[in-house]
Amino acid sequence: MRFVEQLVLWLYIGAMNVLMPLGILLSLPYLLLKEKRRKPLLPRLGLQVFPTLATGLSPVWIHALSLGETLSCVTLVETLRQQLGSRPIVFSVSTLSAMHIAQERIRPWVDGLFYFPLDLWWPVRRALRQISPALIVFIETDVWPGFQRQVFRAGIPALLVNGRLSPDTYKACSRFRSLFAPALNGFARIYPQSESEAKRYLDVGVRPDRMGVCGNLKFDVARREPGVGELAALRQRLGLSERDVVLLAGSTHPGEEEMVIRAFEIVREQIPNAKLILVPRHPARAIGVSQLSELTRHRVHHFSQLVPAADWDVLIVDVMGVLSKLYHVASVSFVGGSLVSKGGQNPLESAAAGCPVMMGPDMRDFPDIAAGMLEAGAAQTIASASELGQQWLGCLRDVQSLDRKRKACRAFVQKYCGVTDAIVREIISMLG
Repeated sequence: MRFVEQLVLWLYIGAMNVLMPLGILLSLPYLLLKEKRRKPLLPRLGLQVFPTLATGLSPVWIHALSLGETLSCVTLVETLRQQLGSRPIVFSVSTLSAMHIAQERIRPWVDGLFYFPLDLWWPVRRALRQISPALIVFIETDVWPGFQRQVFRAGIPALLVNGRLSPDTYKACSRFRSLFAPALNGFARIYPQSESEAKRYLDVGVRPDRMGVCGNLKFDVARREPGVGELAALRQRLGLSERDVVLLAGSTHPGEEEMVIRAFEIVREQIPNAKLILVPRHPARAIGVSQLSELTRHRVHHFSQLVPAADWDVLIVDVMGVLSKLYHVASVSFVGGSLVSKGGQNPLESAAAGCPVMMGPDMRDFPDIAAGMLEAGAAQTIASASELGQQWLGCLRDVQSLDRKRKACRAFVQKYCGVTDAIVREIISMLG
């Protein structure tokens, strides 16, 4: 490490260990106000009980920042569990929503869950001593120079899997190259999501010898289909008949629900048996969504309170973990976060279910996937409520076109599957 890089790193470490505790102290009333900030706070400051491991083998530590990263590595965790034998696996997250989904999706495959420490000297040091990992696997984006420094000094190899540099992260890494380039080069290997992501890593100073195989774990997760019995039970709970047409808006953000409802009404004028399932990105928003004035003309139910006999026009999903299954009962979909400036949400689960996707113009968080789906005929871009309604209606009226789009969706996902096995083989090789 060059002198300038060492100086910048120590300035960062000093600032973090002085300013972050001060900032936490000053903003404590705000942090304690909401559960999602309050519950992870003390654990991330190092005040948590770490997993107790029975075996003498050092564990593999997998870390996922938030909800999306946690969901993207489910198949990786399961495959590692099957291949590692008695070697323990522990899993960390940074947010409360990620912890909730990890309890449901990840816990059966690992030996313990805990919160990732804040990038402060003592919490990081305590976590490394308590876990004593043989290898650390980061998922997607969460890179902390102070943590990387302590990992490097401890001689623990670290990998960055499903690596992605968002536009904001790319700008930060380019602007503060002296800080982030050494941190990124501290990984034994970086596995980018795509060739274009690999180029971005090289642009910000990652050495070519650090780059591993390209591929996106989300494809392997998306192709996991629910069982026939599971889908039948879901359709029964939803009270769907064979003639019902389901429109699904997944992971919507504020401002999008109103547009989706207007699009639904365009479809409903021509197809009276159409139904709409709305899945807010954050389930806590479900009550607010159900109170929108646009819904006054419709029979509205919440998923958690639904009984099979209920008759509904609009269903608002107020629980986590069911969106991927709901795509399998839908005819067409809309992926949220794309008609407002939020970068878009993952469209792969819809595509894997053979459910053609409509997406707004802002898909900057999934640029390669969005471009690939549009090129393959698995998705269409829309820019307004009326355009969404007309595109939905066009798909549903043209049976042959809808069938082609469904096949294109499944073919697109299948084409890019398989990177999980390649990464697992390299992890096992590194563990010896």
